[in-house]
Amino acid sequence: MRKKFVASILAIAIATTTGCAQLGINKQQAGTIIGGLAGAAVGATMGKGSGKIVAVLIAGGIGSYLGNRIGRNLDEKDQQALVLRTQELLSQPAVTGSPISWASDHSGATAQISQGKEFTKTKMVEVKHAPKIQAVPSMRLINEPYVTKSSLNVRAAPDQKADKVGGLPANTEFTAVGSTGNWVLVGRKGVTVGYVHKSYVQPKAQAVAKRAAPAVNLDEMDVTARKETQAFDLDSIQSLPTQQIAAETACRPVTVSLKSASGQPEQEQNTFCKQSNGTWELI
Repeated sequence: MRKKFVASILAIAIATTTGCAQLGINKQQAGTIIGGLAGAAVGATMGKGSGKIVAVLIAGGIGSYLGNRIGRNLDEKDQQALVLRTQELLSQPAVTGSPISWASDHSGATAQISQGKEFTKTKMVEVKHAPKIQAVPSMRLINEPYVTKSSLNVRAAPDQKADKVGGLPANTEFTAVGSTGNWVLVGRKGVTVGYVHKSYVQPKAQAVAKRAAPAVNLDEMDVTARKETQAFDLDSIQSLPTQQIAAETACRPVTVSLKSASGQPEQEQNTFCKQSNGTWELI
């Protein structure tokens, strides 16, 4: 199934090239279009579940960004490989002045990809939440996997005195939608289902570094099996309120210094900002 999907994407890319030529679009412009499609094909081969979807979105976005240069200087195989390498960089913590390298396995093309200093930007985003959950006027976007350190209460608002809507067992993985003050927004399948105090949770990367036991993912959990988690059963909710929230998000300058097989140097500088779905968007 995965191979068929990738083949379909690449087939569309080839068809797009022919169509672009008929419409008078040059190779460089076609590269921008194909870059997005080929990037999506690369992303489709990565991860599973929601992680796979995010991979497709990220790779597709970066593919469009690199496509303009790649369409002129690299073949499709190199294009896909450089897209994937750039995606890998953005998925890691920003480290200024520490570029990663890329080298073609067949053409001799090489590249150095680096991130500039991360900065924050405030933008309005849509956040879905369960009906009993209080919306906050602003937050800092996180959209990363977190893990509970112990069993804990999930509350309807970011307040110790707020109503308890449920609880999470120890070592439960969930998506931290964002944070407001000392509270973290708990996400399940893209919906905010409550708030937990930051003292009782940690980023998944930290839990893995401590060699903790594999966590149970809240998105995949049978929440109806336990009284504490029944409030997180989204299938039983008829409608989900959506709020516009001012979100502080991370943005990163990215520089790609490319040397094609012919030795021709090119440099591309752009800025990406993290979106509410966890992908990075060119601004």
